[in-house]
Amino acid sequence: MSIAGSFLSIFFLFWLAGALPAQEKPNRGYPPTWSDAKPTPGDTELDRLNQAFVQLANNARPAIVQIRVTGSAEAKTKTQSPEGSRGSGFMFDPRGYILTAHHVVDKAKEIEVRLADISRVPAKVIAADAQIDLAILKLEVEGRFPVLSLGDSENVRIGDLALVFGYPFGRESSMNLGIISRPGRSYPDSASFDFIQTDAGAYAGGSGGPLLNSKGHVIGMITMASERGNMGFATPINVIKRIIPRLASGEKLAWGWLGVRLSEVSLEDAKALGLSPVKGVVINTVLPGHPAERGGLRKEDVILSVNYTRVDSPRELIRMIGGLEAGKVVQLTVLRKGTTMQLYVPLGTKPETAREREG
Repeated sequence: MSIAGSFLSIFFLFWLAGALPAQEKPNRGYPPTWSDAKPTPGDTELDRLNQAFVQLANNARPAIVQIRVTGSAEAKTKTQSPEGSRGSGFMFDPRGYILTAHHVVDKAKEIEVRLADISRVPAKVIAADAQIDLAILKLEVEGRFPVLSLGDSENVRIGDLALVFGYPFGRESSMNLGIISRPGRSYPDSASFDFIQTDAGAYAGGSGGPLLNSKGHVIGMITMASERGNMGFATPINVIKRIIPRLASGEKLAWGWLGVRLSEVSLEDAKALGLSPVKGVVINTVLPGHPAERGGLRKEDVILSVNYTRVDSPRELIRMIGGLEAGKVVQLTVLRKGTTMQLYVPLGTKPETAREREG
């Protein structure tokens, strides 16, 4: 290669190095720099919304507690570690009364509550009901404690803002924000209800935590979550408010029972029965000696309503009957071989064992 050619090659290499992007240039020892954000005068609407959420969290979190349970040897399952299980709860009475889900403390041997200030104190079950999945705990220490106010779940609407507080996965308390996806409902003179559904989410360890509205009032208690944790299901607080005084007074509630096996009315069934539109639930089996038999119900009867409330699925009917107390008389609208009739059936007490329930 000639001297001129070598010179051109060297010049080209130096030019190429100068043309490289800045990030590919060798570090000359100068530290990276940035621009600090400058204070902006006034608050934007988003700033005010942000402050409202922060204030709501600051007001609510002191009343949210973590519940740590050590179960008895008989209560241990594959999902329950030897150390016990954990859930959430919230204080509703300043003397240290807490609401949580029954399944969180079921068969508990010892209960420890972690307060918002990280202190841990013992607690005991004052009352509980498995049907509603509700338990009332009492801290075994004296003092005045922060509480949440109980709202009105009948005013819940689809699209309302919703906030879930709890201790997911047994870690620090957290707040999830979303909306009401389904408002749920309760029924007069009954503990029956449809769950309030929210996309605010719920996770393992969050059961028993409160569902709040935009004012910070409790409108429900989280009792179930979807597998992914992207949906939470809450018992309406109005149902809980109706039951608290009775449970706290030591009253034992006996829930209703019909004694039938049910299935949905298929399109084929509806056509044969002349039902249009499709509605009701069909009785497959009437268990001998149970209230349904004594009340005159028969196999292949179609139950259209309970106390004038329409039913469209076996689960809905079972929930409605299970929310009424044993001994109450229910009015059933029944379709039998093309004829609609009213039957009045006194409810029995729900059997304790699955064998009894299955006849």
